[in-house]
Amino acid sequence: MSLNPPFFTVITATRNAAATLPRLLESLAGQTCRDFELIIQDGASTDGTVAIAEAWRERLPALYLASEQDKGICDAWNKALPRIRGQWVLFLGADDRLDSDTVLGQCFAMLRKAPDTLQYAGGMVQTVTVANDPVKIHPYDLNITNKNIWRAMPFPHQALFHRRSLFYEARFDAALRIAADYDFVCRTWTEENGSLVLPFVITKMRRGGISDSPASALRVRWENAVVSARYFEHVWTIACAKGLLKGGLVRLICALFGKRAPAILDLGCRLRGLPPAWRGL
Repeated sequence: MSLNPPFFTVITATRNAAATLPRLLESLAGQTCRDFELIIQDGASTDGTVAIAEAWRERLPALYLASEQDKGICDAWNKALPRIRGQWVLFLGADDRLDSDTVLGQCFAMLRKAPDTLQYAGGMVQTVTVANDPVKIHPYDLNITNKNIWRAMPFPHQALFHRRSLFYEARFDAALRIAADYDFVCRTWTEENGSLVLPFVITKMRRGGISDSPASALRVRWENAVVSARYFEHVWTIACAKGLLKGGLVRLICALFGKRAPAILDLGCRLRGLPPAWRGL
């Protein structure tokens, strides 16, 4: 590992991710910009995740790998934070991948000119299916953020670069399974320190993660409401109650119908004239 600190640190939390981790590692290994390190904080995997990561070590500029018990993704992130050496930090999932081989180079060209007062910079995320078909592009839009930050995470975390100095004192709330990134942003992000928009797709994110699962619908809505109430007023409204009831309904359908639940949820959407996606319920 180089003695000179890298410009970027990529942090990935894994737990039995052998089936998906090569997707991420391949996209990192192919980057034309080599000024980065990868920290993999593994949760004591038993499926060969660690061996797969080690097999890619020679193709990466720098790899720090630790495998130990943790209490979830956010706890794993917190364990990784003291090891950061880069100026800018990006959190990626084991089944994410960077959009192209030149993405980090494009980000470097813009971030190296950023003033010290800038602590965040955000780009776009493209969600894709398991077959890698494009679904939707999620922008880093300051206008949308200012309107919606009180409701939920207003931009994609997988395309949000954090200045290392943010983590000198702040940590993620590990009690939150899904909304810890939202809580961290509410505590530390402002329009001034997050004003730099990277006008291109940073990350391709596969659908189907924990926050995207119908079984997590109630928890997603509940944690978002709890976090929002910490920082904003008038959160516990009738609209919020309706959202929690909808999340509870989705959770109940998942519990009752198991693998058939997505088809039933999609049918409910079609009957209401909505696109076939459980989120529309």
